[in-house]
Amino acid sequence: MGVPWIDYLFKVAVTLGTAYLFYHYLLRNDVNFLGNRLFLLAMLPVSFLLPLAPLQSPFRSLTFDPALLSDAAAMPKTAAPAVPTFAAIVSALYWAVAALFMLRILFHLFHLYRLQRCHPRERLHNITLVRVGSPIPPFSFFNRIFLPTIKNADALEIQQIISHESVHIRQLHSLDILVMELVVALQWFNPVVWFYRKALKETHEYLADREVIAQGFNADGYRLLLFEQQFGAKLFEFASHLKQSQIKRRIFMMNRMEGAVKAPYKVILALPLIALLALALAEPRLIIAQGASADEKKEVVLQEEQKAMSDQELKETLVKIDEKEKMIKEKFAATNDPAEKQKLKEALDNLHKKRQYLMTGHGVVRTAEVKADTQLDKEKIKELLLKLDEKEKYLKELFSNADTPEKKEKIKQDLDMFYKKRQVLLSENGIQVKSEIPTQEELEKKLQMVHEKRLQIKQLIADEKDQDKVRELKLKFEDLGKLEEDLKIRIEKSAQQHS
Repeated sequence: MGVPWIDYLFKVAVTLGTAYLFYHYLLRNDVNFLGNRLFLLAMLPVSFLLPLAPLQSPFRSLTFDPALLSDAAAMPKTAAPAVPTFAAIVSALYWAVAALFMLRILFHLFHLYRLQRCHPRERLHNITLVRVGSPIPPFSFFNRIFLPTIKNADALEIQQIISHESVHIRQLHSLDILVMELVVALQWFNPVVWFYRKALKETHEYLADREVIAQGFNADGYRLLLFEQQFGAKLFEFASHLKQSQIKRRIFMMNRMEGAVKAPYKVILALPLIALLALALAEPRLIIAQGASADEKKEVVLQEEQKAMSDQELKETLVKIDEKEKMIKEKFAATNDPAEKQKLKEALDNLHKKRQYLMTGHGVVRTAEVKADTQLDKEKIKELLLKLDEKEKYLKELFSNADTPEKKEKIKQDLDMFYKKRQVLLSENGIQVKSEIPTQEELEKKLQMVHEKRLQIKQLIADEKDQDKVRELKLKFEDLGKLEEDLKIRIEKSAQQHS
């Protein structure tokens, strides 16, 4: 199974490539420049979002046999490498090159800022003209037009240049270019993206050329200006230059503007194109093999719905599964009903299948777990016994300090549950323990002895004059009282078990 984000980038590349081929063979020579621009821009978010859509193909299917889950669960589980070497190298290379492209954008923006700050500026309506002393080709970036300072410059040529660049400013072509540069940074490995960027810039120039001619400027004079500007040095790749595209191509398109008829219906064909791409990228439908039980089918359908979850969602889901598994195990240990035990065992099996399927689908291999029937080492057994003793002592103290019958009953139930869990846990780890519950006769005999001892201590307290000894006797009296309460609880439990 491929790395998910690499698969995603590949799908984005395929969608962008398909969109460019559609433009190149169907829209490139059409004079509906605005429609072409909107198509090229709209396909950028479509290319990045369409592969994320949870779509199922009506034409492709994948047969799934739930029995494979049982086979997978039965296989020994081994730990996988923390990071696959190939995936780590590809990831590092991709993000390193993408970061360089991002830095390139920042470098050009900073260069433009310095160019504006170091040269004189003037306002023309809502546009800032920056007069650059070096011989550069005229270009615009957002609401700024950068012009070379030329002595004895032809006023008509300057007016045509400003008119051309003003179209780029009004129609926010600089914003298109910045968005396209970000796409290039993310899809730098895709050769089609470079042609896509060139196509978008060409469309900008066609729009500006048409607007200049529509304003009444002489078409032949404007073509001559294009030839003259062709020999200027190229300064910024993502600024809007007057000479940006090939002159021959732009003159060809200007000649088509005069007699060609717009064909807006071609852009409408983008809708079936998007539908076809959605079908091509859709995941195959999951068909459950015959012979699967109802529970297996339900489980597979549930996993199919969770198929597209992110790594964070997977982590949260696995935590919930572990909590549910713990709860079921506790119920399993507490019940003596064979039917209930069988039902809980099936629920545990389903949880194991669910976890295995989710982790396998995300390329994760679960590390070996300590099974319930795996015996612990001596050190862990020692720690386990200490914790159990502390828990028992804590519950007994709560029972002794309870001030209402309701609280005593609740704590008594907790103690009963604790004894059962401890017995099961110790038995599963091969620890032989003496019976926690003596016979009822033994308990009653011990209770009688404790009661008589308390009476004796009570009499000693009444006769004793030394206050230090009185305090010591009171402590013993309280300890015996706690023991007496504990014996009463155990007697009641023993009576219930024999009733």
